[in-house]
Amino acid sequence: MTDDNNNEQNPFEQIFGMLFGANGPGSGQGDDKNSSGMPQGFPIDPAMMSTIMSQMQGLFGQGTDPQAQAVSIAQKAVPTPDHSVSEDAERATTDAFRLAELWLAEATDFSVANRNARPLRRADWVKETMPGWQKFVLPIKENMSSALTDTLESQVPAEMKGILAGASSMFGSMSDSMFAMQIGQAVGALSESVLTGTEVGLPLLPHDTAVVVEQNVETFASEIDVDVSEVRIYLAAQELAHLALFERAPWLSAQVETALTRYAQGLKVDTSQIEDMASNIDPSNISDLSDNIRQGLFNPPTTDDQKKALTSLENLLAVIAGWVDVIVYEACKHLPGRDQIREALRRRRATAGPAEKTFSTLVGLQFNPRRLRDAAALFGYLETQGGAEARDQVFSHPDLLPTTQDLDDPLGYSERRQAEWTNESSIDEALSRILAEGLDGAGGSDAESTDGSEDSASDDTESTDDSSDDR
Repeated sequence: MTDDNNNEQNPFEQIFGMLFGANGPGSGQGDDKNSSGMPQGFPIDPAMMSTIMSQMQGLFGQGTDPQAQAVSIAQKAVPTPDHSVSEDAERATTDAFRLAELWLAEATDFSVANRNARPLRRADWVKETMPGWQKFVLPIKENMSSALTDTLESQVPAEMKGILAGASSMFGSMSDSMFAMQIGQAVGALSESVLTGTEVGLPLLPHDTAVVVEQNVETFASEIDVDVSEVRIYLAAQELAHLALFERAPWLSAQVETALTRYAQGLKVDTSQIEDMASNIDPSNISDLSDNIRQGLFNPPTTDDQKKALTSLENLLAVIAGWVDVIVYEACKHLPGRDQIREALRRRRATAGPAEKTFSTLVGLQFNPRRLRDAAALFGYLETQGGAEARDQVFSHPDLLPTTQDLDDPLGYSERRQAEWTNESSIDEALSRILAEGLDGAGGSDAESTDGSEDSASDDTESTDDSSDDR
């Protein structure tokens, strides 16, 4: 069978081969004409192009709800066996959350009560967390869609512009479907090891919903050789602490979204992967598409700005994980195996396992707070200096969130904040004095100076963040 025949049977390969392939634009053969009068590398007529576009719409499931598509793909990707939750496990989980709630109430004033707590199967975790995943990966999805559309449109020669006019919406739908496959495969893979609803540091479920993935909890307890009942209680406390934190500081979720957006802006879509997928897909076996998509479409961060964005995201997740680590360790002081559980969870969070690596490859995101220990050390220090109130006050305002400098030097956190508060007080006093004296001209001049001071302080903060390196 000739290559031309293969192309006619493979619409995905044909269109992307034209746009990215050896005979496509930029190959140096664009001035040659074939027998149909089209440029070399575009050996089809408009009618055939229309047919190909229709076939591609069907191939990518255009018209299908991307979220429903992602859930379906994720559930098919859930590793088996996916055991059902026994009645004994349900009772044990309920008891674990009740005890964790009591213990946490002694460790923090953050409310941990009134949660709908239950154990889940892997497939149930996938279904219930998918809306949360869709929300947090939206910046990645939008970046991918715009990158694909821009690339396709920029590489189409003038002769093809008319044929592809109005195809942008179709390319957008194709991109949405392609990303639904990506996130579906990624979340399905992650379901093999995830322990709770908030383990990755994101509020994927409503604040009143607390869950553990029972089969994975049992596996984890066996791996670290700790009684599963102790592990359930510790993980229940961890889940409740996460939920309490995001409920007490609702702006924290927006901070995570902002960090994700900045990181997503630096990700690049690897169009060579598209070409590779196109040349290997058999239309008679759509499952090949999923296998090829497993390769991932995103290039890892390479520029300084990308690495800074990744560091900012990692540090924010580390601050969240660090606070939870300190709170839960204190709350679970009655558990004989708490040190062993804590250390195992710290290692788990700081290093990416196979499932996390698959997720990163497919979606381009990394959720490993490598500086968890540094963040925990900071909160531990604040607790020794000012008690639980000083430790928890960090989340009373976004400006109090620890920076990279604070993780590098926990002992200087309070001094740096005190200096900022003193400076702000001085500015307020100066403004009050100016207004009281009624010096309009001086007021305008000083107001500009004040604005400049604030800008400078902001710039200094950004400079501090930008100066961070990967730890």
